[in-house]
Amino acid sequence: MTTPRTILTADDNQQIRMLVKAALRSLGHELIEAVDGEQAIELAVERVPDLVLLDVTMPKLDGWEVLHFLRQRPETADIQVMMLTTASQTMDLAHGASLGCNDYLTKPFSPGDLRAHVERMLGA
Repeated sequence: MTTPRTILTADDNQQIRMLVKAALRSLGHELIEAVDGEQAIELAVERVPDLVLLDVTMPKLDGWEVLHFLRQRPETADIQVMMLTTASQTMDLAHGASLGCNDYLTKPFSPGDLRAHVERMLGA
């Protein structure tokens, strides 16, 4: 068994957060949730998770702003970040890469695809 890691899901849609939790629960990691960009930053700074699953379209601060913030702070700069979003245009993927996201999964997603991405990112 791998060492449990902390995964932060930042999405304003409760159903998506529930789907993520259901898909990842079996991996045995600690799952924490943020409902908007500001809460995502607060939790990321406070908890320094191993992985952040980040939606682009959220209230207060969008996912791009959160990602930019995380990459600017030494204590959060190395957190693995996967965009989990409906923003699937080529320019969205390029923008995410330019800001330093590590992976990109578009909605709708299958639980199996999400688990595979997470396991790869966490080296499981």
